[in-house]
Amino acid sequence: MSELRETLRRELPGLEEAVPLAPLCTYGVGGPAQYLYRAAMTDTLVHAVATARDLAVPLTVLGRMTNVLVADEGLPGLVVLARNEAQRLDGELLTVGAGAELPAVVADLAEGGLAGLEYAGNIPGSVGGAVVGNAGAYGRSVGDVLVTTRLLDDGRVRDAGPEELEFGYRTSLLKRRHDVVVLEATFALAHGERGALLAEIARDAELRRTKHPLEYGSCGSYFKNPSRELPAAKLIEEAGLKGLTVGRAQVSTKHANFLVALPGAKATDVLALSDEVKRRVLEQSGVELAEEVRRLGFDAGGDPA
Repeated sequence: MSELRETLRRELPGLEEAVPLAPLCTYGVGGPAQYLYRAAMTDTLVHAVATARDLAVPLTVLGRMTNVLVADEGLPGLVVLARNEAQRLDGELLTVGAGAELPAVVADLAEGGLAGLEYAGNIPGSVGGAVVGNAGAYGRSVGDVLVTTRLLDDGRVRDAGPEELEFGYRTSLLKRRHDVVVLEATFALAHGERGALLAEIARDAELRRTKHPLEYGSCGSYFKNPSRELPAAKLIEEAGLKGLTVGRAQVSTKHANFLVALPGAKATDVLALSDEVKRRVLEQSGVELAEEVRRLGFDAGGDPA
């Protein structure tokens, strides 16, 4: 173990050990990372992934941790946080590092009068995570404006177009391929009116403040909508589950598809609440809900791996 530790330290300057992950994720729950490395540039992100794979160390690559539930026991091996934020603007083509925060990118574009991603101005998370999950709102999504994405795939850096990524509602091929790492993304933009773009972002922010329980830790909508006509929140509410509490996790009384972490919550509380909501909705409506949130450090049954 000491040899592995020294090798990781030599290869990854700035490596941290036993880092609590709860303060880094929007849920505010979960245990520590055995080793953690913040990759500030694309080449260091590539090197960190290659190092872990060469050493056969368990590896988890994450962005801004807005859509993950980390087990209370934490994550073994190496956790790499993508923090590569460099941007290049070539006319109406924007190339941006996977670690950049999506709302900050969209705000800068709106200030510059560039349209195409304004609907995502209040979607938390990284650019890379937005590509993986095909993040979207109001009938629009990242896949609609993505031109190409640079990937680390089986040790090789390559570009892939949207047709290869199998975009769907809140999903893509990359959501099933955790071995593939998003490095950069290029988006096709268009000229827009600065005031109108900023106003749209502001209206959406105000709407979210009134509808969403932002005072508690959560990952936003926990379950995928079975369809646009059948929101998960409607099914949960019709099952009488608003306010349902398991441990210190609760179905929000403001928005039924938010499973929030009350003060003192553990990851196991959120997991147990999720399973109970799924069970009761299936019993009530015959619809089986599917999580949007990615579980980390749990086995297939939800127990710590």
